[in-house]
Amino acid sequence: MLVRGSPDPQLSARVVATRPLAGVRAGSGLVQLVERLLVVQDDAFAIAWVDLATFDVRVVPLRGDGAALPKLEKPDFEAAAADTDGSVWLFGSGSTPRRCALGRVDVDGGAVTIHERPELYDAVSVAAELEGRPNVEAAVIDRDALHLFHRGAGARPSAMISLALSALEGAAPVVIDRRTFDLGALDGVPLSFTDATMVGQTTFFLAAAEVTDNAIDDGRVVGSVLGWLGRESAAWTPLVDQDGRPIACKAEGLAVDEDLRGAWAITDPDDAASPALLLRIALDGFTVR
Repeated sequence: MLVRGSPDPQLSARVVATRPLAGVRAGSGLVQLVERLLVVQDDAFAIAWVDLATFDVRVVPLRGDGAALPKLEKPDFEAAAADTDGSVWLFGSGSTPRRCALGRVDVDGGAVTIHERPELYDAVSVAAELEGRPNVEAAVIDRDALHLFHRGAGARPSAMISLALSALEGAAPVVIDRRTFDLGALDGVPLSFTDATMVGQTTFFLAAAEVTDNAIDDGRVVGSVLGWLGRESAAWTPLVDQDGRPIACKAEGLAVDEDLRGAWAITDPDDAASPALLLRIALDGFTVR
């Protein structure tokens, strides 16, 4: 099934505050857990906890010292999803054989386990009918299903591949749904998924317009959009500043408030010398569908 997306003038996503996160360079995923945010960065075996009362940042290594790794060696954790058992799963992009790790973080106890799951990414590649490797940028756990979002590049479409949740525990991946997406374009540059999350039974997403034709090379970023997915359609609005001007940022992590009036997003500046930015976004026009 091909799902088409388009801008919706009834929606707005206005960035009302921006805060650099010390020690976080490449924000790529976000999960809100009550008064904390768990931030994923793609260049290291490390996560960061952000206290939403003080905005203090605590970086926690997952393996070794958690230091930044060269591009060809990084785990490329691009997505995170909360499970019902009190843990958070981290997902590598799968864009190279070195990027097929899943991390499991015990939120209360702090224990971390790393699992290599190449078969999960092989299943995404086959189901999405990709010529090469997948580029998983978002993950949503929805009852007994795991939705993985492949980020297209250039003219190649994005896709959502849904697997039986048992694949997380090492069972053979079973595909239960598949959809491809033409999300539209921002200033002529195609939009591709960078994150997704669920409120109720509605899936919200971020997508970026980046001038690149593959999953490895970074390119010029025109901007990002925030939207929602229906079964047969998708709608979005660009991230804008307080004066309504589009922001040329690459937003890669998303957490939406339960009342749908606000959201948090994290950016990836694609620059090791620049900290990731935590964005506070005021939402208007979004409803649970």
